[in-house]
Amino acid sequence: MPIRIVDEIDKIELLRRSWLARLPEEVIAEAAACGRLRVVEDGAPVIARGAAADGLYTIASGSVRFTRTTADGRATTISVFDAPNWFGEMSLFDGMPRSHDGHASGRTVLLFHAKSDFKQLVARYPAICERFAKILSMRLRTTFDLVEEAATVPLQQRLARRLLELAHIKPSPMSVRTIPGGREVPLTQEEIGQLLGKSRQSIAKLLHLWEKKGLVQTRYGRISIKQPDALTSLAYPDLATHAPSRKQITHKRA
Repeated sequence: MPIRIVDEIDKIELLRRSWLARLPEEVIAEAAACGRLRVVEDGAPVIARGAAADGLYTIASGSVRFTRTTADGRATTISVFDAPNWFGEMSLFDGMPRSHDGHASGRTVLLFHAKSDFKQLVARYPAICERFAKILSMRLRTTFDLVEEAATVPLQQRLARRLLELAHIKPSPMSVRTIPGGREVPLTQEEIGQLLGKSRQSIAKLLHLWEKKGLVQTRYGRISIKQPDALTSLAYPDLATHAPSRKQITHKRA
């Protein structure tokens, strides 16, 4: 089974959709040639907090859950990445140990570029370094935005925004990919609470209210988005307030 799954992965196409998007084909072909595919079973470790950086990982299928262990030994979910996201570049650039633990969520296929191969690619093609500089800057800006959001934005809006991003209905700085109609969010209510710095009870209360209204459907370990437009209105009320009405649009076209 693992061999068949790996054979189905087009490394060049994967790199075109991820960290080498819109770079010259020769760069993508060379990166594909030195990348190696790995199959990781559900729950198996991918990276460990405190470990030295071994390389860059690109998710071809499946997903990777990133956690930090609290003082009482509990694993707190920080984020979940799926295809075609990548991770591991921060430690490659700053030389510091890995900052989080990462485990496969479901059977996951990864395209791995060893540290030496990645550094050779960056040396040969400076555009790669420029690309990562922009990406890391964008993620830093996002971190600042999230800190501000946590202090100023009501929980209802924050929860709606994270659900839309995790379901790929709305793009996020970690993943620009969107899927028409959305999909399920593969996190428990407790894990969502950890992402937002709130208790499971606070999250459950809002989700129960939204489920009664038909916006979402909750199951153990999963949340299905049923009404993306309604959830978007909750997440971004200012946009909904300033959006032109159907009557206004019709009048303009007349």
